Amino acid sequence: MTSTYREYLEELKNKHELKIVEKEVSKEFDIARILYHNQDTPILFKKIKEFEGTSIIGNLCPTRRHLSNALKTQKRDLVETIIGAFLRPKKPVNVLNTGPWTEERPDLSRLPIPKYYEKDGGPYLTSSIVVSKFPSSGEVNLSIHRIMVYDKTKGVIRILPRHLSRILNEERGTAQIAVLLGVHPAIFLAAALSPDYGVSEYRIANALLGGKLELVKTENGLTVPKDSEIVLLGRIDSSKRQHEGPFVDITGTYDIVREEPVISFEKMLLSAHNATMQALLPGGREHKLFMGIPQEVKITINLRKAGIDVRKINLTEGGCSYFHCVISIKKKNNDDGKKAIEEIFKTAHSIKLVIVVDEDVDPYDYEIVDWAVATRFQANRGLIIIHDQHGSSLDPSSFKRAITSKLGIDATLPINVEVENFRKARIP
Repeated sequence: MTSTYREYLEELKNKHELKIVEKEVSKEFDIARILYHNQDTPILFKKIKEFEGTSIIGNLCPTRRHLSNALKTQKRDLVETIIGAFLRPKKPVNVLNTGPWTEERPDLSRLPIPKYYEKDGGPYLTSSIVVSKFPSSGEVNLSIHRIMVYDKTKGVIRILPRHLSRILNEERGTAQIAVLLGVHPAIFLAAALSPDYGVSEYRIANALLGGKLELVKTENGLTVPKDSEIVLLGRIDSSKRQHEGPFVDITGTYDIVREEPVISFEKMLLSAHNATMQALLPGGREHKLFMGIPQEVKITINLRKAGIDVRKINLTEGGCSYFHCVISIKKKNNDDGKKAIEEIFKTAHSIKLVIVVDEDVDPYDYEIVDWAVATRFQANRGLIIIHDQHGSSLDPSSFKRAITSKLGIDATLPINVEVENFRKARIP
């Protein structure tokens, strides 16, 4: 399997999966416009206006098919492959003292950092993986964050109350970090997952890569993947804050402006051979894929722990792959449908609509799901509505308060009914 970023790009090219744009484009809006209109296609921009020596690739891994190919698994086995790596991670053993980069003083104005939408607060790093260290275990944490650049050596990072926020609290507001711009999809995916606090996402990435992950020690006490295209070393200081935003997030609408921590960059490590920086289109299909897959993994693991026989899960694209979930199950008990709804709401706080269907209904076929609700659901026995629940700040309908109502629809049949009476008739 491909185990490095460059090998993955070469494989896309060899399979004629990579669209190469030879004409000169501007980092302001041109790149976003082309990515938006070609969301299922990886695109390499060779010439960025006013920038030499750095290319941009967008839609790097935009579909489940691309991600399956990157992980060398079948599309039907994708989630099980990821779950296997999540539950059986492997500690990387290949840790080197030096890497293949050229070392330079930080100057973000030399990188073609895109501006995507008309009201963006500034140029944005959207595929940035932040590497930090757990104070207690000494393991390395990976997490994906947007970073708005506001001068040559500084950026403002959006931080949610998760692992990086906890690390900063334990370190009294400051932390040494590295920012990765361009890594193999397995590493990007691992950074989007959420193992227990203190466990490194590198272990998951290494399992996905078949034990082939190579790391390099940095001078600020961290480790970064050897195949990273660009590495920015710096420090987060929570006591220093700036306006962050506006920014278009997964809903395709603008998130609000907040005061967020400042990153001061101290060093820039660039690939020695014309760096190819990754750009992720905010609100695009790739963005939704890497927000949705981690939810799907968590939901599947937790439902199995609860004794639910999960068959398929679809975090619908219309629901931003983050808010709406359709799931098929094989019922063992009559309350399994409602139990699944309750477990999903507990597992994934962002989800506010769950539809549960029987195993003979494909959650990815919207018409069949609608038919199942029409023919198998009765509100008096299968409807769940709960109010004042923890939701997502990305949901505009909550007015960014992250408090929401949630709706569950159990469209499964009772166990004791004759299933054939509820199947669609066939013409022989």
